[in-house]
Amino acid sequence: MENNEKLTTSNIRYLLTMKAFSDANKPIRNAYLAAHFNYKKSSIHTMLKHLIAIGMITKDGNNMIYLTEKGADTAIRYQTYYDTIDAMMQKCFPDFDERENAVLALLAEIPEHSLQQIVQQK
Repeated sequence: MENNEKLTTSNIRYLLTMKAFSDANKPIRNAYLAAHFNYKKSSIHTMLKHLIAIGMITKDGNNMIYLTEKGADTAIRYQTYYDTIDAMMQKCFPDFDERENAVLALLAEIPEHSLQQIVQQK
């Protein structure tokens, strides 16, 4: 994965959100993502085009969004990384209100092989 493309903070945020929608058996639509993130539909559309281009999601004829196998596998890995880093951050900075953004920024910047090592050491 890391050899093909580097995920941004926003890419990871979208993948984790779409994974949560899928896990809850909720349909994924542009409008639902726009409401969840409080973004304009045009911003959502731009990100979704990018995620389609890198093979993370697909859309059907009814504009339903689905994680591809690659997207689902990536989301599962990054959820594990997120949970691990978040738990570490919570111990060190229990009152830090922007922890989610900090964790996502770290996930986007730390190479995936290093994230895997952190999870294995846990």
